[in-house]
Amino acid sequence: MKAAVNKEGGGGLEVRDMPEPPAPGPDQVKVKIAYCGICGSELHSLDPEYTSRPSQFKAPPGGFKGPRIGGHEASGTIVAVGSNVKDLKVGDRVAMNFRTPCGTCYYCRNKMEHFCERAIPATGAYAEYAMYHANAVYKLPDNVSLEVGALLEPVTVAVHTVDIAGVYPGCSVLIMGGGPIGMLVLEVAKAAGAAKILLSEPVESRRKLADKFGATVTVNPLKENLEEISMKLTEGRGFDIVIDASGKIAVAKQCIKLAGACATVVWAAMYPVGVEVGVPPSDMYGKELTIKGVFISPYCFPRSISLLSVLDLEPLISIRPIAEIDQAFRDLLAGKGMKVLIKP
Repeated sequence: MKAAVNKEGGGGLEVRDMPEPPAPGPDQVKVKIAYCGICGSELHSLDPEYTSRPSQFKAPPGGFKGPRIGGHEASGTIVAVGSNVKDLKVGDRVAMNFRTPCGTCYYCRNKMEHFCERAIPATGAYAEYAMYHANAVYKLPDNVSLEVGALLEPVTVAVHTVDIAGVYPGCSVLIMGGGPIGMLVLEVAKAAGAAKILLSEPVESRRKLADKFGATVTVNPLKENLEEISMKLTEGRGFDIVIDASGKIAVAKQCIKLAGACATVVWAAMYPVGVEVGVPPSDMYGKELTIKGVFISPYCFPRSISLLSVLDLEPLISIRPIAEIDQAFRDLLAGKGMKVLIKP
């Protein structure tokens, strides 16, 4: 089968012929991949300032061997199921989680399944076929396309972000960064009842999209005074919720300044490893701030499935064939495009 793998020595992706996954085991499901989205975490694999977040899975002794198929934001059609799988069948249109928590380790038993010590990984989805544990597979509603279904996993990130931010009806929200996660957070926060939402983003096309999605105000932080506009929108008090989806250290720090009294600040992006954000303790205790971070999305998939037909997701999507995946990565790093789906 055709699949995209990391180039030897790094520096991009290439398409190769790789072995097709075999028949599924008793608890597995084999999926013919329709689309797989490019995630910002994967883009950082080409950016020397970043490394990936700590892995949810332990590497084998000596590390991983041979080319690895990437991709985890996927949708497709089931082509085979294991003998123990009862609620899924061949022909079902599905979207998938890229991991299945074990359910028995310390973290799984203490409401922290996203830190599972024995999570079961799926195979990579930049490929014609991928294998999943049945618990990681979700049927798509009839009114949800496979294209939109491929956004399930990033929607869960937005849902988890809004959950831990504590967005509530009538609150004010500042979102820093208008990439795919920033846009999804905007839509989910609005659905959760946020009354005032400011989105800060230097790219004009993304600001226009945020306007379409219902942002109260959009700001170009490179040309406008973000602090002045923020204080005007919040009557001088600062925001109730501040969410960074940009991944920029200076922006993560700026979030503290723009947060109001008793506000919650959520760093919902990736940042270069080892770089520190200086937070004045006087701001922390003087405003009684809470700072949180986002890892991955526990307990969010069932609710996110329900949101796929509620959120306006199609304007985010563009599609490219797997042969163009390396160029698609580089275009996204240059700020071209939003949520690019790879079609194997």
